[in-house]
Amino acid sequence: MILTAISGITAYRMHAPKWAVAPTSGAGAGKHGGRANRIGLSALYLALDINTAVQEYQQVSPLMPPGTLVSYQLTIDPVVDFTGGYQGGKWAALWEDFYCDWRDCWFNQRIEPLRATARSA
Repeated sequence: MILTAISGITAYRMHAPKWAVAPTSGAGAGKHGGRANRIGLSALYLALDINTAVQEYQQVSPLMPPGTLVSYQLTIDPVVDFTGGYQGGKWAALWEDFYCDWRDCWFNQRIEPLRATARSA
């Protein structure tokens, strides 16, 4: 795993109206689970550009649901750096699963993706 520090980075998130009152809670992800957290574990998913935040929010819907775009200034040390992708020689094998099709695993196959990762990280 590659850890790094980030400072003064702007990140973005589109919040559904019901979660916009608590934009740092991660409660929505905690209620439904996500690619790196299981149900019951809050997590705040952020994007480094506005377009990604909007696309993550829209998902596969042909229409954009109502939402609030929020920006955050981040200073975090350490943080896991996924920008270079998974590299077998530098990362523990459990991180390879991060690139699975988590929606298919969770919604179609009823497999909880990345649960070992979420507990170990």
